[in-house]
Amino acid sequence: MSRKQIRILDTVSIDRIAAGEVIERPASVVKELIENSLDAGASKIHVTIVEGGTTSISVEDDGHGIPFRELPLVFERHATSKIVSAADIVQVESFGFRGEAMASIASVSRCTVTSRSQDEDIGGMMRVCGGATERREPASRNRGTTILVEDLFFNTPARRKYLKTSAAEKKAITNVVTSIAMAYPEIRFQLTADTAPVLDLLAADSLPARVKDLLGGPASEHLSRFEAEEGGIAVGGLASRPTWTRPNRIQQFIFINRRPVKSPLLSQAIATAYKEVIPPGRHPVVILFLQIPFGEVDINVHPAKTEVRLMLERTVFSLINSALRDGLNLRELTPLTDITRPDSPSLDSINEAQNDYLKRHFTSKYSAPDSNSVQPGLFDSNPDSSVAPSQASSEVSQLRSAPFWQLHRTYICTQIKGALVIIDQHNSHERILYNEAQASIEEGSFAIPIQQLLFPVHLELSPAQVQTFQSNQTQLQALGFVAEAFGGQSIIVQGIPSSVKNWSEGQLLLDILDDLSETDQSSNADSNDLLASFACHGAIRAGQLLTIPEMQNLVDKLFATDIPLSCPHGRPTLIQFTIEDLEKRFGRR
Repeated sequence: MSRKQIRILDTVSIDRIAAGEVIERPASVVKELIENSLDAGASKIHVTIVEGGTTSISVEDDGHGIPFRELPLVFERHATSKIVSAADIVQVESFGFRGEAMASIASVSRCTVTSRSQDEDIGGMMRVCGGATERREPASRNRGTTILVEDLFFNTPARRKYLKTSAAEKKAITNVVTSIAMAYPEIRFQLTADTAPVLDLLAADSLPARVKDLLGGPASEHLSRFEAEEGGIAVGGLASRPTWTRPNRIQQFIFINRRPVKSPLLSQAIATAYKEVIPPGRHPVVILFLQIPFGEVDINVHPAKTEVRLMLERTVFSLINSALRDGLNLRELTPLTDITRPDSPSLDSINEAQNDYLKRHFTSKYSAPDSNSVQPGLFDSNPDSSVAPSQASSEVSQLRSAPFWQLHRTYICTQIKGALVIIDQHNSHERILYNEAQASIEEGSFAIPIQQLLFPVHLELSPAQVQTFQSNQTQLQALGFVAEAFGGQSIIVQGIPSSVKNWSEGQLLLDILDDLSETDQSSNADSNDLLASFACHGAIRAGQLLTIPEMQNLVDKLFATDIPLSCPHGRPTLIQFTIEDLEKRFGRR
């Protein structure tokens, strides 16, 4: 192949390449425009979107405004008011300084800027389409700026086809506005989607007040303050006590110098602080502010400046960890492994009751035969002790009628001829709930039994949870949740599925909504995500005490399902150890 000549790209191509780095989706546009408004000293910011921002995005503020003569510079690359020389880069205190965002946005959309500075009697308007100027003229406006972005990616169809549904893009924009609004409680934020208000946050006088508006009353009531300082680095914020956790990190907000960031290091510091006091797979609600000297943090690791590099990683990690442990007294809490339910009988009394049951019901039918008379068990033998899929009806019946005992309040143990069977109570209940829910939704039968609540529960939702609830309300009803909107960001729940074991005054439903928010679930079509989340959060948990009739009922229902040997996530519901397995372990053969 012949050598090709090196050429300098034209301006349009350069701008579109830059857009690919900075502008990934409508939410990226909203983030850049809001940050410009903050840098302009705005006290009110109103975001309006149509069809998830794919048709139009408008961001209106009351900031300093742009003089008419400077409007053309708004769309020039590397034109900025934030820095003067290269030496300023490491000390920059504003959100942006490179001057790429507006040029990038305008290169892949039809963009109109209308603005007036305080020093001018009349404002100005400038319209750019695909990077080319179409109009520039005087325009009336109060002080501040409005930026209208229409037909995003109209001239880059390959980029446009990768956008998600309008509902998913709307959710991403809501998350962006929520995160920034959390860091700036003193500013009023509004978000309108397709003429409907999504957020209307009045300026708040404190972080707790803004958190209550965004995350709801129940979450805010479980938060405590924490703070610490060392060597010019300060950390502080709000974090939930171990009694209030979420199934994911969607309600963890991390800010460095008030800039929303993603940092695996800081997320790990949070997880380490809570490691011994909350169950695996659960996460605290945390709003964390880290103040670092500007020369000690590099904000240019990522074009969108959402990822950062810290110079003193070990110091920051230790400071966050100790601030959370001290602020919430996590050091003094009993480790999770030592926690017992205060309303439950002691383990000794439970074991004694189970032993009495075994003495009364144990017969030779279930005693282990000698090695010469081993009969095929309920399942085929497998070298790794996992369960093969074959079973005989008589042997299933044998398992269902066998005595049971609970091991560490997590596993149900029983014996059949020729084998010891250990059943995972959580995985098994997951399979049961999943199959019941799947049948109810697919058949449209709404056949899941509902338990009407004696006192309806009022839940305050976050903006993302509100959207998820609206998109999946029909399916949630099919699962047995009788709930409806109750004004603002709240819903009222009057009934729940009878089979769930972890309602916890609404935490179950909040967990499900959090899961779906994180997976960008955007429609009420068939949803394995919804079913799996419902089954996982509604199932009996490890560490939950079961009576013998409850264990018997669980086994009966498990083997009435079509796939009794695994949970919806593919984990086994039970394993077996044959007599041969045990004899090998004890050196008998």
